[in-house]
Amino acid sequence: MYNLFSIPYIRYMIEEFLSQEDVNWTEIQLSRGDLLSRAGEIEKYFYFVESGALRAYTIVEDKEFTVRFGYRGSIFTSLSSFFSGEPGEMYIEAIRSSNVLKCHKTELDRFVSASIERLQAYRYLLEDLVIGCIERENDLLTQDPKKRLERVLDRSPQLFQEIPHKYIAAYLRMSPETLSRLLNS
Repeated sequence: MYNLFSIPYIRYMIEEFLSQEDVNWTEIQLSRGDLLSRAGEIEKYFYFVESGALRAYTIVEDKEFTVRFGYRGSIFTSLSSFFSGEPGEMYIEAIRSSNVLKCHKTELDRFVSASIERLQAYRYLLEDLVIGCIERENDLLTQDPKKRLERVLDRSPQLFQEIPHKYIAAYLRMSPETLSRLLNS
């Protein structure tokens, strides 16, 4: 969930990719509540968040479960669908007014495969995504709400400046009141 620009190889690749004139980027302005993608759709795009905040969530038995956030400097997509080409289970929603850049998967593949350095940076990006998924799994397995909060605070302090607390509380599987109490203790 942290800003990928903090990792030099990834920052270089993202900056280079964003500056390429032959890459077809589409700018999208989103209002709070707008959906970028829905469950059941095949995700063919990835998004670079220029401003605002997004969340990925799924619905199980009529209950929403937030699994990931994106904010300024984040790359965001419905990961399993983007990589598998199969319909996804995630919704991607703007939780603040947001400006994102959208790029088709084929553009990314073409860009990355053009050099060994880009392939290496892309590998680091993928490794970072896998590590993030593992960290999220560990968060879900942690029973103590205070420890869940501490894990996320240690890993992503910027999250608490970018994402409304009601969404963070849902992500941490606790009520907004419990989150507030823990943050103030």
